[in-house]
Amino acid sequence: MELTGFESRRSDLARGIVIARTARALDDVEQSSLWKQLGLAGITESDDDVEDKPEPDPAAPEPARRWHAAPWMPPSAEEIDEQRIAIEQTARKFDVEQMWFIKVETGIDGVAWLEMVALETEDAFDAEPEPAESGELVDAIFDARAEVLYAAPDAPATEDDADDDPDDGDDGDPDPDSDEHEISVLESRWRNGPPPLEQVVSFPIERYPEVIETYDWESFGVAFKLGGEGWPGEESVVNAFFALWLSVYQDERAAELEAFQRADVIHDRRHRSALMWVEKFAVPATASDQTHFLLWVLARINDIIPLTWARFEIVDNGVKSRASGDDGPAFVLAGNPLADRFKRHGEEGALAWAVSQSAWSRRELAGMLIEITLDHDPDEPEAAEIAERLLRRALAFDSSSDAPGYLAIVLVRQGRLDEAIELAREATSRDVRLLVVGELAEHAAAELPRALELLDPETMTATDPEDLAELAASIARHAPDSLGAVLARMPEAHTLVPFLYNVSFSVDRPQALEILEKTLALPAPERGAGEARTALVMAWNNACIHAHALGDYRLAVDLADGGQPYAAENPYIYHSAACAYAAVGQIDRALEQVSRAIEHEYEHTEKMETDNDLSPLHADPRFGALFTEWRNRRADLN
Repeated sequence: MELTGFESRRSDLARGIVIARTARALDDVEQSSLWKQLGLAGITESDDDVEDKPEPDPAAPEPARRWHAAPWMPPSAEEIDEQRIAIEQTARKFDVEQMWFIKVETGIDGVAWLEMVALETEDAFDAEPEPAESGELVDAIFDARAEVLYAAPDAPATEDDADDDPDDGDDGDPDPDSDEHEISVLESRWRNGPPPLEQVVSFPIERYPEVIETYDWESFGVAFKLGGEGWPGEESVVNAFFALWLSVYQDERAAELEAFQRADVIHDRRHRSALMWVEKFAVPATASDQTHFLLWVLARINDIIPLTWARFEIVDNGVKSRASGDDGPAFVLAGNPLADRFKRHGEEGALAWAVSQSAWSRRELAGMLIEITLDHDPDEPEAAEIAERLLRRALAFDSSSDAPGYLAIVLVRQGRLDEAIELAREATSRDVRLLVVGELAEHAAAELPRALELLDPETMTATDPEDLAELAASIARHAPDSLGAVLARMPEAHTLVPFLYNVSFSVDRPQALEILEKTLALPAPERGAGEARTALVMAWNNACIHAHALGDYRLAVDLADGGQPYAAENPYIYHSAACAYAAVGQIDRALEQVSRAIEHEYEHTEKMETDNDLSPLHADPRFGALFTEWRNRRADLN
């Protein structure tokens, strides 16, 4: 049995992983016994050291494995001989062929990082605020955009939010939690020198060294493809290295430090590929240090299981969706050797290599072809011709790939609308139908009606509510004449409510009103339904505001009437309804709404008193009396 990397620690910060390969596959009982024996010798964590360790499930035993991985606690110089004896005894008992020990002996200095953050934040607050630009006071509630009055939890921000939102509590000071106030990392801060770094590796690595210049802290990751003979349990090796990678960015002294928001490792078992990524990686380490440490991690994986290919990855939602299997089997494209051959040998030479090689599957080759296509502008006839050939070849390699969607874009951009519609009709993925409709809306709006047949009930029901809402927003922006027809095809589902409400902020007022009317026509979410209910009660208010602003006072009154059952949950409705009733001369009803708003402690009561849209009430003594009584009551409370 061969030991690699087994040595004593030189720092109290030392941490590591142990990888074992056995001559035969061990079942779950043997695996447990293996680690228990090593745990008793202090080599890895014993069961007693692991908090909240789940009970083994007899109905779902661990699969038999030849690869095994666990945390390693590097020994002191005094402990190393005793541990070596325990390792050799364990190896004989469980037919261990080889063991690797990989450690790091440093970590980020989280304390120094937090101190720096606090200092820079303090400096920002101490800075002299710039004088605010003078602006005209908006008296009428309907002169302001509807979204500044009340926004859903997931409502997108608008350009006016920072200045117009009456509830934002902005006092002119910088917000230390906002994206506008970023901490600049001038140098890395490590507790015991930098971690091991690697700059030269023996396997192909894409997007290096350019990743250092294009480093994206919001979605930093790497994808790689394993080579050699595939033995059961190799995912556990990858998982162990993933944990070791992130462990360097922890500091037990700084519990409040949040080094990253989310992180994951995703396995594509069919292609023996994996994707390791981290999101919002706010750590005191330069892009160069982060890149070269992760490259060291890959090099150590390669020492144990050879890597066929690897590349640094910007892990956007599309990459995550494919890798996690949201749209089918998990798929990780760990590199694109076809792209280099395409550049050096041209299209024919690259395709000749593709059909003759055996290391990459047809699904992977299809993904490579699609990536190459993205470098060809579908609006340029010559580039579009090349893109079409590549995509049709990708379809031949794998009909379940994303090629139909990209091909549909090429066809629409080249004016071949009938072909695009037919392609969408025959595609196995219904997403292509929505894509063609969206492309036609943006690039051939006049032709959109003949493609609406693609939005059949089965497609609309099977589509995620958020995607349906985004489709509605796209139609509203590019083909507003077809918005009503598209909204009519939406399923009658209350799950659509928050998403339609949110996208109403991103379009012009007439289309926003149309979307909100559809929102209000959907089944009403019950109280306690979370954001769906919240969005509904706010949609009543905003729809009334839009109708009033567009001069459709009768519709505004209808919306004011319809919103009354929800007004107690959202007192803004009382204000909006008062303006709607005042606009058609229903003075008594308008006064009643003002009174209810005050009764429900509407937070903008003072605005109602000076609102120009309520000017028909100003001459009525009952209007002034309401505010006099309100002020007296507040004075008594004070």
